[in-house]
Amino acid sequence: MINNNILTYINENSDYVTVNIDKVYAFLNDIDNLKYDYWLDNIDLLKTEKEKIIFVFICESMNFCFWGNKKWIVKYKNQDYHGSEALFYSLIKAIDESKLVLNLKNLENMDQNKFESIMESDGELPPLIEERYCLFKETIKIMNQKGETFFEELFSLKSDEELLEYIVNNINHFDDKSEFKGKTIHFNKRAILLVNDLYNLSETIRKNIKNINNLIGCADYSIPRLLMVNKIFEYNNELSNVIMTKIPIEHNSQMEVEIRGNTLYVLELMKNILKEKNIDFNSVELDNIIWKMRNHINNDIPVHQTESIYY
Repeated sequence: MINNNILTYINENSDYVTVNIDKVYAFLNDIDNLKYDYWLDNIDLLKTEKEKIIFVFICESMNFCFWGNKKWIVKYKNQDYHGSEALFYSLIKAIDESKLVLNLKNLENMDQNKFESIMESDGELPPLIEERYCLFKETIKIMNQKGETFFEELFSLKSDEELLEYIVNNINHFDDKSEFKGKTIHFNKRAILLVNDLYNLSETIRKNIKNINNLIGCADYSIPRLLMVNKIFEYNNELSNVIMTKIPIEHNSQMEVEIRGNTLYVLELMKNILKEKNIDFNSVELDNIIWKMRNHINNDIPVHQTESIYY
């Protein structure tokens, strides 16, 4: 599992990305009333613990790379949702309209036409729809093959680290790792989000693992852009040109790993600075708080153009 020593290694050995520490302090001084809210707290459509578990495994199996189609917007209860939120609410909406039943056998038999009818909104589908369908099917197949054993295994785990390891080891597409100058970096972005989901939604899992304080944040697209806008990230000329001209950045390239690794480095730095002020969030909570600020920044700055199923 990724740790602060690995993040420091990435930061100290980066060629394309520099972190301006003074700007981190300035950014934190300009924000107040930080509050963490788990997004599903107010959703009452998921009735049983097992339904909740199935739902979040489905969600996080498909929660990646939405920048390819900004026209995909899901409307639910008179509110428009984009990106990952659009994914979640497309499923919530389907459950609400009885188009989706959280039964493993039924889900495994869902064909791509039915799947796309659930994802479709105003004639638009999310990008990488084939990949999303494949990972949805793979996840459901693994869960269904294990049957009740799947839930028993989940309920036997005693820490956030064990739960993360179980997810990554049993469902291959959650194994999000990269190489950087002789080190293997285990980002596991979607698996970390899934652990957070399970902790918040499953009373049994929450009672067993107690907290998720050993987890790191989630390396994605929106937070690096926010850090760039606020001059916390300083890119060298080559990377800056790549970002601003939307040149694709290859998955697992040094550029991509530096962006993702330094994002997590900054989040850990922010967490420690806030803790000195007696403001205490775990890494996943703080990640979510900062991520939600993405809608209040200059949209002329593009996200880095890495196509990936991992985030």
